[in-house]
Amino acid sequence: MKNSPDHHLNNTHSLRVHYRTWSDEERCREQLDLLREFRATIDEVAFFTGDTHPPLPLVEVRRRAAVLQSIIPEYQALGLRVGINHLATIGHTDENPENSLNEPWQHLVDKSGAVSKSCYCAADPAVQTYIHECYAALAAAGPEFIWIDDDVRLESHLPAISFACFCPFCLADFGVETGATWTREGLLAAFKELPSPQRMELRRRWLEHSRQYVARILRLARAGTDRVAPDICLGLMTGEAICGWGYEDWTDAMAGSQRLNVKFRPGGGFYTDDHPTALLGKCHSVGRQNAFVPAAVTDIQYEHENFPYIRLNKSRAAYLAEMTGAIAAGCTGVAFNTLGISGDPLEEYRPYFDAVKNARPFFDELVATCGRSPCEGVWTAFGPDHSAALGPDGEWPGPGVWGGDFHAVNELFTLGVPAAYTRCGAALTILTGDNVLEWSTEQLREFFAGGVLLDGAALQRLAELGLAGWAGFEVVGTRDVDSIERFTADPLNGRFAGWHRDCRPSFWPRPTYLLRPTATAARLLAECENFTPTNYGCCAGVFENGMGGRVAVFGYCPWNMLGSLAKTTQLRNVTRWLSRDRLPAYIASYHRIALWCRRDAAGRPAYVLINASMDSAEGVVLKACDLTASFHALNMQGDRSTLIAADTDGPYRSLPLPPLPPWSALLVQGPVPGCPYSQ
Repeated sequence: MKNSPDHHLNNTHSLRVHYRTWSDEERCREQLDLLREFRATIDEVAFFTGDTHPPLPLVEVRRRAAVLQSIIPEYQALGLRVGINHLATIGHTDENPENSLNEPWQHLVDKSGAVSKSCYCAADPAVQTYIHECYAALAAAGPEFIWIDDDVRLESHLPAISFACFCPFCLADFGVETGATWTREGLLAAFKELPSPQRMELRRRWLEHSRQYVARILRLARAGTDRVAPDICLGLMTGEAICGWGYEDWTDAMAGSQRLNVKFRPGGGFYTDDHPTALLGKCHSVGRQNAFVPAAVTDIQYEHENFPYIRLNKSRAAYLAEMTGAIAAGCTGVAFNTLGISGDPLEEYRPYFDAVKNARPFFDELVATCGRSPCEGVWTAFGPDHSAALGPDGEWPGPGVWGGDFHAVNELFTLGVPAAYTRCGAALTILTGDNVLEWSTEQLREFFAGGVLLDGAALQRLAELGLAGWAGFEVVGTRDVDSIERFTADPLNGRFAGWHRDCRPSFWPRPTYLLRPTATAARLLAECENFTPTNYGCCAGVFENGMGGRVAVFGYCPWNMLGSLAKTTQLRNVTRWLSRDRLPAYIASYHRIALWCRRDAAGRPAYVLINASMDSAEGVVLKACDLTASFHALNMQGDRSTLIAADTDGPYRSLPLPPLPPWSALLVQGPVPGCPYSQ
């Protein structure tokens, strides 16, 4: 590929222009005036081919491409890079049937047998021809790049489709791949009822089949583009999807024979700031997507999604915090899906442009510093076939398969514990529930020779594999209600021996896993009691196994309601202990801070923090390994300050930070060039 893994990258801010803006002369003039004013803020634009979500008739695609051919030079004259965002290749959802593609071709078929009214299956040769012709038409408009939207996924094509495609074409293709003949009913039964490991293997084969389905669409788009303009690069919007992560093949498909640069646009759902911490959940989802993007790809633009563009649904503070978290999680730019779809004047969206303009130097430095270096910290173990392991004894694909299980641990990453999205960035590993079944015995052995944090459900799965001895505990029962966690006098609990955490499972149902130590070296961190109080025994503990690995098992509400003083202290101590002080950094003060640990081109640490609270964060203390005596901090307003490290704690040094307003961010890096304390 023509991309380079150069660490020094330029931040890209792109704007997606809706059909009713560019197709209306008055709105188009207004848009051009806005871009002239904010030329230093926006680097490229992409024109949506439509404003509704089914595919368009080919004649209409060609008509719109001809209009764009006359418009694109006006935007290029401003010095912008200009492309096209093809909104619907096979279709997102049922909408606007009167003006959408209506052909007797194969439509997507759900696992239930339901057939989509508007979304077509790319396994049908007629649909393949249509896709090829669409991209040829778009290439004729003269764009510099073409985005392929995320409708090429195989799930969530509402209202009829949860998981696809089980049409005759797809079942026949899968039959060729597996050397068997399948009906929809027979395949779904096999996903559920085959003996393990045959069941898991068949699920993995379906995931690979689905990844190649997407790759086939991308090759069709590449071929159609090449027929007209072979120098146009392609990009793909992605999400955490059941087909897993096929980025290597998808990159090859889009790069084509000329090995052109490709673009990725990871995304997901965060449409309003009603629940602001959800923006961090989306950023972690994006981080997991970025983990599989090949290192040579350097154009990764975060999908800044604000559909349906109701201005007061998202504050400027959330808007900027979302950008920060996305870049901290590995993106190298942001694609703004910001402007309205109605064709009305654009005045209400100006505050977003003002905010981004003022913060642009911060984002530029963030990208230049972090490049594509991996995030370092706590890894929620996942691989490309992650979805195959979920719901192993029931219906598949089922609820929670579409990336949902990872969201359970997001609260941990609001408490000053850094997230890692790759194995190479892992100081320790988290295993949750069925996630254990994703890995081979040898892979699990590698994990447990290091540091592992697992919940009670994961310990049960480990026991089914005969490997619970590595954890030092076994599950001896569960309690559904009237469970309270009481901290022991173990040193990892600090001064909080005897303190309690009451998560009220009568209000928020979840089982408490009661544990029994299976080795004398196992230590109890917490016990379960009721309101009497009657003690029901251990519900959390730690163990150092014979492989030199350190393990913690949390059986009581392991991933939620973690924000008490006692629990946050325990979590930070436990993660540091598990990693044998390899955790690169953590927040030592009692604040709700999201933290990402990256490195610059010279290998020096860089830390990105977001105050994930409505309160100003005063007295924040960052503890980091190998801190030199002096770092510098850059806030979102462009103010730079020198930070002097204070006391030491083993390999960690404490770094007091300046105040952080609510949902503001800070980039900490160093050492400061020329500072006498620099090493």
